[in-house]
Amino acid sequence: MNKNILAAIITLFVVLVGFQFAEPAAAVKVVDHGTIQYSACEKITWKAYQYQKNGKINNNFIKIYINYWTKNPKTNKYYIEIHEIDTIAKVTKNSVKITDWNDGVDGGTTVNYAKTKLTAAQYYWRVFKHEITTI
Repeated sequence: MNKNILAAIITLFVVLVGFQFAEPAAAVKVVDHGTIQYSACEKITWKAYQYQKNGKINNNFIKIYINYWTKNPKTNKYYIEIHEIDTIAKVTKNSVKITDWNDGVDGGTTVNYAKTKLTAAQYYWRVFKHEITTI
């Protein structure tokens, strides 16, 4: 048998065995999503994600993608006016870090800290989501 073919077969076997023992990658799970029409020609959509590893969801980090839509009166179709990405991360026992990025006119990144004993997920459900839905 040709040495190159034998080496390729052995390499392929080693890679396949390695995949069997490798730890599964963290999955991302959508934990919340929605749409709110807040005027005749403006709406907001969002999706919130949490990482999941070995069947357990990480409650100390959550990422939210928010889109602000505006209706074009000529075509009667919506277009995304602003993209926003927010992350909430538990950084100490008594605080969460809230990072906000958007590409609006005054866009950029802002970082705030909130003093709370809640996890990032609890903070999202009890505080942050309320801020999204009551614009």
